[in-house]
This record gives sequence, structure tokens and C-alpha cells, in this order.
Amino acid sequence: MPVPKPSARATPRRLLRDVVFEQMRDAIVDGTLHPGERLNDDDLVAWLGVSRTPIREAVARLHAAGLVEVEANRYTRIASLSEEDHRQASKLLGGYHQLAEQWGVTNLPEAERATLHKQLEAIRARLEARDVDAVKDLLDVYGALVHASSNDLFTAAEEPLRTRVKFLTPRDASEVDFDAEAQRATALASALAQ
Repeated sequence: MPVPKPSARATPRRLLRDVVFEQMRDAIVDGTLHPGERLNDDDLVAWLGVSRTPIREAVARLHAAGLVEVEANRYTRIASLSEEDHRQASKLLGGYHQLAEQWGVTNLPEAERATLHKQLEAIRARLEARDVDAVKDLLDVYGALVHASSNDLFTAAEEPLRTRVKFLTPRDASEVDFDAEAQRATALASALAQ
């Protein structure tokens, strides 16, 4: 059999440490790994099917993002949830997202604007139904605007902070101000419609 020739659209290569980081980050944010849960290298090696090196690199990045707590020779564990940390991180992220609205909306092609507008309508309905995950999805819409700003420094600063806020977002619906979140979704939908 002849070896196929590479296509014009080659798939970008991804480093194993990035794949491991994303898997661990997602498991932390979605609650698969619980706040305060200790991380054991052997368990992570078995779960992820990789050597310790990419896991340790991922843990270092997760620690820098505030998702993992490390005490040398004592423990490595998922960070604890803190209302104060959530308040501070959300406040800073809110400032970033104001910039995202200013810089990103005008750069979006019409088709993407329409897609995000539809997503916001669905998110607003879920917020009215008191769906905590809708709060996180709203943050990701703002993340799309940050990306649309075409500012690599902005994107690099916003993404880890958004991940931290998603992790710190209360899981109990009674602790979320759904009305304020729905207002944010409505205001952003209006900005996209202009």
C-alpha cells in the first residue's frame, strides 16, 4: 500500500503535557476531582496513562492557576473553594470581560456574532431555570470575545483566570445571583446584536 501524502491541512501537533493539563483542568472544573482531594502520582499515572513527567508539569501549571495546592514533601491536592477568592477573581475577570466586549465584538464576523447571540439566548433561559453550569457557559462566551480581540497577551491572561473563576463558582444554586448573571447575558446579547 502506498503511503498517503500529507494533506494541505495538517493537524497541529499537541504536546502531551498540554493534553494532560487540559484533562486534569477539566476534571477539576467539572467537579470530577473534588476540592481538597489529594492527588497521588501513581493514581494519576494510571488514570491518564502517561509518565510522571507530563503530570508533574501539568500540576505545576494547575498550581500557578490556583487550582492545585502544593506543599513540598507533604501534599498535592485540589484547591479549596473560597468565597473571597471567588469574589476577587470574579471582579478582575469582570474587568477583563468589559475589555473583551469593547475589543472583541467588533472583530467578530457576522456568522460568529449570530452564533454567540443564539448561545446567549439559550444561556439566559438556563439562567432563568437556575442552572449553575449556565454561569460557566456565559464566561466561555466572554472567552470567545477575548479570543476575537486578536490580542495574544489578553488571551493568555484571561483564560487561566476564567478557569479559576469557573472552578470557584458555587455549586449550590442558592449561592448564585442568577438575576445578575441573566442581566449580563442580556446586555452582551444586545451588544452582539448591534
